[in-house]
Amino acid sequence: MRFSKAKTDFLEYLEIEQNRSQKTIRNYDHYLTRLLDFAGNDIQISDITPELVRKWRLWLNRLGTNVSDELGKSTLNYHLIALRSFLKFCAKRDITALPADKIELARTKRKQVTFLNEDELGRLFSQPEITKEAGLRDRAILELLFSSGLRVSELVG
Repeated sequence: MRFSKAKTDFLEYLEIEQNRSQKTIRNYDHYLTRLLDFAGNDIQISDITPELVRKWRLWLNRLGTNVSDELGKSTLNYHLIALRSFLKFCAKRDITALPADKIELARTKRKQVTFLNEDELGRLFSQPEITKEAGLRDRAILELLFSSGLRVSELVG
C-alpha cells in the first residue's frame, strides 16, 4: 500500500474514530509529510524499515527551522510519536508494516516543576480587587485554576 493513501486513511481515522482535534491532525499530517519529503517520493509502507527511520531521524536532527539551526529533541520526538501512531494504525488495519515498538524516542530532559509557596500564593490571590465585580471574577478564576489543576485553555473552553 502507498504511504500517502494510508496516511490519508490514518488522518481520517484520527478525526472520526479517535476524535482528535484538528490541530493534532494537522500536526500529524505535517510530521508524516516530512517522512515523505525525506524519502523523496510516495513510498510503500513496506519501505519503512529501521534503516529508513534511522536515516530520517538523522535528517530531522540536521533540519533547521526558521527560528533555530536545528529541531529540538521534543520536536523530533513528536515526529516519531506520529510515525508510531501511524504504524499502530497500520497494524490494526492488517497492513504489513514495521512494528511501532521498534521506534524509540530520543531521550529528553524533563522540565523541573516548581511550586508556589504560601507567601507567593497569598500575594497572587490578593491581586484582584475583590470590591469590584471583575475582581471577584478574577479571584474565582485564580482559585479555580489553583484548586482544580485546570489548564487555562480548559477553563476558557
